[in-house]
Amino acid sequence: MNAVMDVFTLMALLGWGALVGIVFSAIGAAGGILTSFGLITLFGVADPNSVKPMTQLVVLAAALVFVPGYLRWSCLVWPLGLLLGAGGLIGAYVGSTLSSLYLSDMHTFRPVFGLLTLGIAAQIIWKLTGPMRKGGASGVPAEQVAGCSVMRTSVTRKTLSFSYGTLNFDVPVWSPLVAGLLIAMTASIFGVGGGFLLVPYMATFLGMPMHIIPGTAAIAIFMSLVVSISNFLALGAPLDVTILVPLAIGAVIGAIVGPRVNKALKNQWLQAGLAVIVTGIGLKYLFL
Repeated sequence: MNAVMDVFTLMALLGWGALVGIVFSAIGAAGGILTSFGLITLFGVADPNSVKPMTQLVVLAAALVFVPGYLRWSCLVWPLGLLLGAGGLIGAYVGSTLSSLYLSDMHTFRPVFGLLTLGIAAQIIWKLTGPMRKGGASGVPAEQVAGCSVMRTSVTRKTLSFSYGTLNFDVPVWSPLVAGLLIAMTASIFGVGGGFLLVPYMATFLGMPMHIIPGTAAIAIFMSLVVSISNFLALGAPLDVTILVPLAIGAVIGAIVGPRVNKALKNQWLQAGLAVIVTGIGLKYLFL
């Protein structure tokens, strides 16, 4: 009987990990939120300081798989990812330190995590229904962008420039550095990847189409997670390898599929699906 239960648990871990990998690699966000939800609610990990680095390791494994695909398709802005990641190095260290000290109890962590997810859902819904719904900063609907190739990328001391289809972007260098620091600090406090803030920063603030955001976000996430995970472990966070390994394997499998989902579905569908997911998680942790 125990063997049968073990098989079901293994399949559940692999399946949930696959879902995490698909969502994260297709949208560039919610991988950490889904992983944390699975660890806490589905698989019974009771120590927040264990949940956080385990979540980030799963997200890191998925990011390592799907970034090369976006790079081959020229569907990411690698200098932007590096600038966000560079800013995130300090933020990840500060955030993980604060989290280990002040969010180490599940009774405190769950409602705060619930508020975080509802805030993310509200931001996504506003973007889908508010003044930004018809396009990005350029005013051109993302679905009308021709092709799927980032071109004419250049970086000076002041400005990062690139183009995607008919859209041209000029980003002040200081902006991703500051955003990366603040986003990585926030993400590390909650033990997630940071895509939930990186995606709206790039989609709403910079006006980038969703199709080039996941790969770009993953570069920054990878850099900050290396620092955050290392610091969590140095501060004594325990890992449950029997749960972590199959969950990470599932995420890797899902991350192979996710980029194809990203190319096949419309921006609005991807973001609406994310809003539904995080709303449900937030309501559960606040009220159930």
